[in-house]
Amino acid sequence: MRKEKCALDRGAIEALILNNTYGTLALSQEGKPYSIPMNYGYRDGCFYFHGAQEGMRYEYVQANPNAGFCIVDHETLRPELFSTDYASVIAHGKIELVEKEDEKKEWLDGFVGTLRAKTTRGRKYVYRPGSIEYSRL
Repeated sequence: MRKEKCALDRGAIEALILNNTYGTLALSQEGKPYSIPMNYGYRDGCFYFHGAQEGMRYEYVQANPNAGFCIVDHETLRPELFSTDYASVIAHGKIELVEKEDEKKEWLDGFVGTLRAKTTRGRKYVYRPGSIEYSRL
């Protein structure tokens, strides 16, 4: 890190992750970058994402499962300093496809839990086996 004094402590990192609902997933295939905004869930030190097992994102992950994920929070423009204040978390890792149905349900519960604060009260989420595909970083 360029500025150690700017580093967040573990508690601030966890709070930033839990208080936000999306970030940018960065992938690469044959030297071509691909970055896409994604909702996420977070539990036990892992980010998890859902999506179809087709399309550009899936193709990139199949070709190269190494990924980066960035969440940005607290943006404040400081025009007098030609600068911006913000807090961010950047993660790197390998994306793994979640295959087992019971594990998919577990991740779905975590994903919904992460987004619950942003959902309409009174709505119920029902897990349908075979309907959800997950990957984790």
